[in-house]
Amino acid sequence: MAGLVLSDEYCYFNSPCVYELFSSKTAYDSVRGDIRNAKVLPGCKPVGVWSLIRHGNRNPGDSVTKNMKTLYEKLVVEIKKQFEEKTNVHCIQDIENCATSGWNSTLEVATKDLTGIGYKEIFDIGKRIRQTFTDVLSFSNNSFYFRSTNEQRTITSTIAFVHGLTDESSLNLDNNIDKPWDQDDVIRPYENCTIYQKDVKTGQVLDDEIAAYYSSAELLAVRDRVQKRLNINYQITAEELYYLYEYCRFHRTWSPNLRDPWCAFFLQEDLEVLEYRDDVRHYYRNGYGSKININLGSAVLKDLFDNFDTLTSTGGEKFIAYFTHDTMIEMTICALGLYKDSKPLRGSFRDVNRLWRTSLMSSFSANIIAVLYRCNESNETHRVQFFLNEKNTNICPEDGCTWEQFVNKFQVYSNSSIEICSDNEYAFHQTNSGYIHTYFTMKLLILLSILVSFRF
Repeated sequence: MAGLVLSDEYCYFNSPCVYELFSSKTAYDSVRGDIRNAKVLPGCKPVGVWSLIRHGNRNPGDSVTKNMKTLYEKLVVEIKKQFEEKTNVHCIQDIENCATSGWNSTLEVATKDLTGIGYKEIFDIGKRIRQTFTDVLSFSNNSFYFRSTNEQRTITSTIAFVHGLTDESSLNLDNNIDKPWDQDDVIRPYENCTIYQKDVKTGQVLDDEIAAYYSSAELLAVRDRVQKRLNINYQITAEELYYLYEYCRFHRTWSPNLRDPWCAFFLQEDLEVLEYRDDVRHYYRNGYGSKININLGSAVLKDLFDNFDTLTSTGGEKFIAYFTHDTMIEMTICALGLYKDSKPLRGSFRDVNRLWRTSLMSSFSANIIAVLYRCNESNETHRVQFFLNEKNTNICPEDGCTWEQFVNKFQVYSNSSIEICSDNEYAFHQTNSGYIHTYFTMKLLILLSILVSFRF
């Protein structure tokens, strides 16, 4: 049995700079901005805050947990043996850290549950909003509304946010948290959308692109490099490689210094390739790879526009926060037209300059926040600031959109509908990918044949 050999020039445990982007499992603090840096708008007062927030850091799901445990038990025996024998081990500290790290059995009984780290992420978002828009605490109690999907991680995130928002104040908004809806077509419309569930989430296109990724030369090269660093006497599969990556990326988010010893087997170039797998997966499952995702993302933007439009008409105040999942965040980003590449992502080829980066868009606690201001300037009545992960976007400039600009951008969503989900004749087109549902294609061919027959 060969010994574990890492690079002669690299030790993970004391590396001054480690890679921080891990797709949708990226720690929020690694990519967020700070809404407290939002530009102050003189003469304007916030009267409406609307937000769509992904739950905070969570445990892995049941399948991932089982596969991680199987791989851990398989590898840790070899690693302990190599550490004890001290044979051919360069970075002994990395190997010792792996050998002495135990399996966390809590993961097996709390799959997908919000973690303490996740609670703090969301609590802090609420706190920063309170510190930035201090006037919202003067809103009447019935102006606040909170709702989540029916999952432990989103329900608990809602509680964390409300407590962060009201911390250090006498305001109690616990009763303003609505119960999850049995069918929520605003913040989880895809869940009951038959076309999405059949043709997108479990569709052949997604499977084909992921298969192409796993068989790509770049991914296989990563597997070989990691295999060499492990220096074990059996070949790890591409799937085992990915579960080692899963172990690394989940566990590092629970560490105060955002490191985990099991990440030591990857160099940055490996992590960049592994990060791409979820970019491809989410592109076709939640993103521009499927046209229906844009329709599904438009539903929640209708809610945003309708609420702000009502406020400008009635002169009232409103604070709305929804808690959902990365699927909804990414669909909404698509409906907004953000992070759109000129060419579709492919599993077989990684464009290092791609715009679609789930690490930057949909990390744990990812969020979309819009703020409506009432202004006392004679030439305008309202302005809107728009943030993604507490950063400005090109949706509105730093000092906000005028109300007219906002209407021009968002009124289109007021007609959004998810009736398409029950339309059996929907021409399901995989955007830019060449996969087209046969219904309208067949009708077009029939029409052309009729025209040709009349011509001749």
